[in-house]
Amino acid sequence: MTTPFSVSLNILARAPEAGCVKTRLIPLLGPEGAARAHEQIVTHVVSTALSWAGESPARHVLLWCTPDIHHPFFAGLLPDGQRRLQPDGDLGTRLAGITAEQIRSRQGVILLGGDAGSLTRDILDQTESHLLGNDVVMAPAEDGGYILLALKCFHPMLFQDITWGSARVAAETRDRLVTLGWPWRELPLQWDVDRPGDWRRFQRRFIAP
Repeated sequence: MTTPFSVSLNILARAPEAGCVKTRLIPLLGPEGAARAHEQIVTHVVSTALSWAGESPARHVLLWCTPDIHHPFFAGLLPDGQRRLQPDGDLGTRLAGITAEQIRSRQGVILLGGDAGSLTRDILDQTESHLLGNDVVMAPAEDGGYILLALKCFHPMLFQDITWGSARVAAETRDRLVTLGWPWRELPLQWDVDRPGDWRRFQRRFIAP
């Protein structure tokens, strides 16, 4: 019998504190409305991940929280055993720390942003399928970043000196992969929810009227 490919799916999310999340939606929704939008987006991401993971005992979902794991919103999404505190440091340091920890016990690690509005189970299926034959799978985003990065191996170079938050993130990640000599596969272009147009697209696609 073939042993299932074991995957750790890691979602990074911030607590929905008004004025601190989805700040580019505040002109449209106000601070409280932007925080509620943030909750809906993260809930969509976590629900999609859990639905996908429920198809195989080899798939495990973790929610990496900031600034703490005890916010009622987080507690309503996943039990204590599936919530972790994000490591200290910039985004690259945090992603590297999570990957280094999880790769010790799993064959594959998926890193996923809590604002990955276009996420579907099909995207996760494609990611897992492509990861079987590649070291890395990336789902690039329209803004030049990526919504998802999946890996079978770890090197800190992949997360060092990346211009996080810029339109260069995916391109710089590709440069690191070329330097490392790791084969990778890219999914079709995706989108996350940052601006009012993204929010409207998310509403049309995933929120019932």
